[in-house]
Amino acid sequence: MASETTNAIEKCKKCIDESKSFILQGGAGSGKTESLKEILLYIKKNHTNARVICITHTNAAVDEIVKRVGDRYPISTIHAFLHGLIGNYKKNIKEVIAELFFVPQMIRSEQIEKVLEKDYKKAEYDKYKEIYEKYASKFYIICKENTDKVIGKKEYDKNPIRYNKILNDKIDKLNDKITGIISKKDYSKIHYNETNFDSMNDVSYGHDGLLTILHLLFNKFPLLGKIIADRYDYLFIDEYQDTRTEVLEDLLTLPTKYGLTIGLFGDSMQSIYEKRVGNVNAYIDESVLIAVPKADNYRCSYEVIEVINQLRLDKILQDVALKKIDNGEYEKEIDRHGLVKVLYSVVDQKPNAFSLPEEKEKFQAIIDGLINEAKKVVENPKILVLTNKAIAEKNGFKKLYKVFDDRYSDVSDRMEKYLNSILVMDVGELCNLYLKKEYNLLIKHIRKGGYTISSVSDKKRLHDIMQNIIDNKNLSIQEVIEIAITNKLIKPTETYKNKLKSNANFLEQLKNDHRYQEFKKLYLMGQKTFNQIKDNISFESKEEFSKYESIWKQERFIQEIFSDELKFDEILNYTKYLNEETEYITMHKTKGTSITSVIVVMEEYFWNKYDFSLLYLPQDESKMEKKINSQKLIYVACSRARKNLVCVKVLTSNEVEPFLQLFPNAELVDQVI
Repeated sequence: MASETTNAIEKCKKCIDESKSFILQGGAGSGKTESLKEILLYIKKNHTNARVICITHTNAAVDEIVKRVGDRYPISTIHAFLHGLIGNYKKNIKEVIAELFFVPQMIRSEQIEKVLEKDYKKAEYDKYKEIYEKYASKFYIICKENTDKVIGKKEYDKNPIRYNKILNDKIDKLNDKITGIISKKDYSKIHYNETNFDSMNDVSYGHDGLLTILHLLFNKFPLLGKIIADRYDYLFIDEYQDTRTEVLEDLLTLPTKYGLTIGLFGDSMQSIYEKRVGNVNAYIDESVLIAVPKADNYRCSYEVIEVINQLRLDKILQDVALKKIDNGEYEKEIDRHGLVKVLYSVVDQKPNAFSLPEEKEKFQAIIDGLINEAKKVVENPKILVLTNKAIAEKNGFKKLYKVFDDRYSDVSDRMEKYLNSILVMDVGELCNLYLKKEYNLLIKHIRKGGYTISSVSDKKRLHDIMQNIIDNKNLSIQEVIEIAITNKLIKPTETYKNKLKSNANFLEQLKNDHRYQEFKKLYLMGQKTFNQIKDNISFESKEEFSKYESIWKQERFIQEIFSDELKFDEILNYTKYLNEETEYITMHKTKGTSITSVIVVMEEYFWNKYDFSLLYLPQDESKMEKKINSQKLIYVACSRARKNLVCVKVLTSNEVEPFLQLFPNAELVDQVI
């Protein structure tokens, strides 16, 4: 058993005293944020005049750190910190912001030795095609002209170097045009729009755009680093692995250049998001960072720790560290025991993304059978699955999710924001407070809408309104919004009014667009590709077809959101999910939480970004990145379990033996479907 305390904190304190940057790396439940608290208290006591900034990645994380360490030092999200740093340098931002809107160049990849030439050629053509389509789309938007159709693979393979050069020359000219457009914009209008999107029209940048701009400014104006170093003596980043790679790389130039002391707290195994930092070993090797490993685990049972240690990709092997309980004594070892089980079923022919719906349903039934067996092992578990689509189906907002899935590729980002903009999430939260009997908070919220309570009858009326909304399963989203506004439970915002107005104008314009109406008629009859429809509409390019298809999706989206078919009951279910009150949650959403009993469903649900079989099957170098990503995600999911963990997996016959090498005690669950 690991000791209750380690020398990790002392090593960090020594780094603080010697002004050396460090990285405290610890697995799940190792007390990294608690370590940050100890370091801040140490600085407060021993380096009284030190200027400190703490950075994390969510408002919830900010609140958690403030709760633990107080507000002596500024604690900020990465976006708030960076916006505060560069937001006023609008003239400088104007010099680089055009690059946010550039089309990337086509650069060929190095061929990996073990990858077959045909696979390499296919990957390169797919990349070429993707970049060409980005170029064509951006060219149409800016120049209002169509481009030539992208060449086929056979033609491209004859001379890829030539075709790449032709495309890159076109991209250069278009990017020059973008630069010219931006140069004519008023720099004073440049702003951070606090969304996920950048806008060339109003010269604004979103969350990711802000991070990109910082990186561009770092490269163009080296003195930006000195400004940071002059403001602070210590810069700490909690959950550093969630920081964009280029941002962290820029910040890590500051210790060497200007003597700023940087402290990173986190775990590379929990870097499960795209474009986030994975490995910082290079900085350790170059002595930019002092490595401080922390092997304690204050969260998980002995049994769970044994599993997650097998999943780590580094040398940090955790052991149980006993926590202090309320009376000042340490918890007992017996309290840190639980159980681990791995259950599997065998199916020789697993469906794929293109399989028939009935085949997918049969496969889902097998997964559900495994889950039901797992639920017999542990009480009141949280069931962790990979995809948001699976979550929506299990948690009762399937139709709601489908409306957004049909319209957007980034559903999880879009859905909550849009629903907030039309006020329906406000009503969902009011219902949630009512159901939880948190009446004081409920009354506080409805007062903002204009509802006043001055008598018993006002309370009775409020009760009747809320009960009607909750009990009436046939109420649509639009009906509930109108009920809430009419009864002054919520106040219509300008955003809401403008959205309704723009939607109405958009739909009205479409009625008078005869070319679009003809397209829509043919599209609904099944002519849903460029080749099928081009002769009837006389489309000149795929870009023009894509434009009309996008308009159709937008029209359908608006109509479906406000239709009688989409019930408010799904909003209630979605609200419960956001508040983590549902049985099913996603693997990504659970990051940073602790749950008594967890069931991890090791299935991809036909999403090809991950492949959990790579954890135990031999693979070539070309699949190494996917293997690492898959292993990290399963590590994060399994490490959420505080006491009990059950993993379930459907295998093919040839997977059984290697799977049992990873999980030797796995149990077969026979199913007849």
